[in-house]
Amino acid sequence: MWRPTGRRPQGGEEENLIAAAQRGDRRAFDTLVRNYRPLLRGLLTRRVTSAEAVDDILQETWMAAWTKLPDYTHRARFKAWLFGIAVHKIGDHHRSRMKSMAEQITPEIERTMTTQDDPYAAVDMKEALNSVLCQLPDAQREVIELYYYAGLTLPEIAETLERNQNTVKYQFYRAHGVVAAGLGMANAL
Repeated sequence: MWRPTGRRPQGGEEENLIAAAQRGDRRAFDTLVRNYRPLLRGLLTRRVTSAEAVDDILQETWMAAWTKLPDYTHRARFKAWLFGIAVHKIGDHHRSRMKSMAEQITPEIERTMTTQDDPYAAVDMKEALNSVLCQLPDAQREVIELYYYAGLTLPEIAETLERNQNTVKYQFYRAHGVVAAGLGMANAL
């Protein structure tokens, strides 16, 4: 069975599933759901703090994808189109909660920088990185997460987020600088 790997499947298996699902074939859509669920869950887990909210947003994303699937035109890869829906659902979630990301920032960066000889430094560094990512403006954080965690290219991110490609490039490189500075690194990621 084909699983998304960041490259187009051979023989058009994904395209066949999409076409069947567009015609209303629930089994084909269920196969797409099974194939993409781990990738979407990974994105949502990084962007939403509550496990319950992750499940809700995941369900909302799939319901929107099923509803909008007849309008999918293959202009972008299915993965980019699907992640675009998820990003919009994440935005809806954050707006409805009316809670700024700044409230979720912890002092992990400072602690991580002072405990580099600790055997758990890798875990601390991951926590520090997550804290720094939370400090980024939403636009920059979205670009970084879609690039590294979802495996989308900068042109795909631009299309997914409906932004100019040069804007996405600027946000990508600016975010790298902020993350590097926040982690006390001499070189950007």
